[in-house]
Amino acid sequence: MKEAQPMPQAPDLLPEAQFLSAIEALPLVSVDWVLSNPAGEILVGHRLNAPARDTWFTPGGRVRKGETLRQARTRIAVSELGIAAALAEQWIDRSEPMGAWDHLFPDSTMNANLPTHYVNLPFWLALSDEELEFLRLPVGEQHREWAWVSASRKLAGMELHAYVQPYADWVDRRIHREHGLV
Repeated sequence: MKEAQPMPQAPDLLPEAQFLSAIEALPLVSVDWVLSNPAGEILVGHRLNAPARDTWFTPGGRVRKGETLRQARTRIAVSELGIAAALAEQWIDRSEPMGAWDHLFPDSTMNANLPTHYVNLPFWLALSDEELEFLRLPVGEQHREWAWVSASRKLAGMELHAYVQPYADWVDRRIHREHGLV
């Protein structure tokens, strides 16, 4: 097993004007944690912020300039899943890349009229019942609440974002392959 790395120092954020220019001119890179529980359901949070405000989405975030993919995944796991950096490092080593996905939004985190293009790199991890106990899912800054959903079943009144359904389908197919059900 790899030795746990200390929590990375987050790179300085771009000044707002530079960040808006970047959103206008370039795709951003983001990562998502696609976590499944033993029932095969995936974790989604009801988003408070744009883009994807008021929809259910997997936990994730942007990769910052000067930050490695591993550092970004650790930072996002710590902030959005409420787990320790050492545990995030272990989960990173066990997670499976799901490919690269384009996410095109009509708005951005900073401007309702500025479309955002993300190249999203989701990573799937199947958690055990014991590992679910480590999650300390924060409510209030990014998400209103959290829920577990399956590919075939949505919770009543949920607006699962269109970009999340393919993740749920991917996880469902992957779990069925693992158990020889395909």
